[in-house]
Amino acid sequence: MAILVTGGCGYIGSHVCVELLAAGYDVVVLDNLSNSQSAVMERVAQIAGKPAKFYEADILDEKALHRIFVENEIKAVMHFAGLKSVEESFKIPLKYYRNNVTGTVMLLSAMKKRSVKKIVFSSSAAAYGIQAAMPVHETCATRAVNPYGRTKAMIEDILNDLYESDKEWSICS
Repeated sequence: MAILVTGGCGYIGSHVCVELLAAGYDVVVLDNLSNSQSAVMERVAQIAGKPAKFYEADILDEKALHRIFVENEIKAVMHFAGLKSVEESFKIPLKYYRNNVTGTVMLLSAMKKRSVKKIVFSSSAAAYGIQAAMPVHETCATRAVNPYGRTKAMIEDILNDLYESDKEWSICS
């Protein structure tokens, strides 16, 4: 059983890859290297004692997504890919919406085509904005105050809508 890790060369994604490999899973990584380096995969292999299969690709690339799902027996996805700077999101909000929201929709569509209905989504506290009480819990209403946080909140809404339309999905955010 292979697990697809999007953004697998990033900080969180690479640590997850190490743990998945150590637990005996086959790991397939998709990363466009916009916030990372391919050398991370070499370090992951050194630490885990075995390599993950790596694709330098973007979640916005429908053909690459199709190829990854066809070439690998993907059973679940851990989704860490995305632009992540609050400050930058104010300067180029359309890029954030396109990459984070549209990219996730494309990933979910590719998953659905292959009947892969298990996903862990790496959201952000930025989706919850400024709350009256701390710590912030998942039961709090989302009130993002920046474009980056709004992309994360939108994706959470999309995932909720997807689950409500098809209870076979297993979604963790």
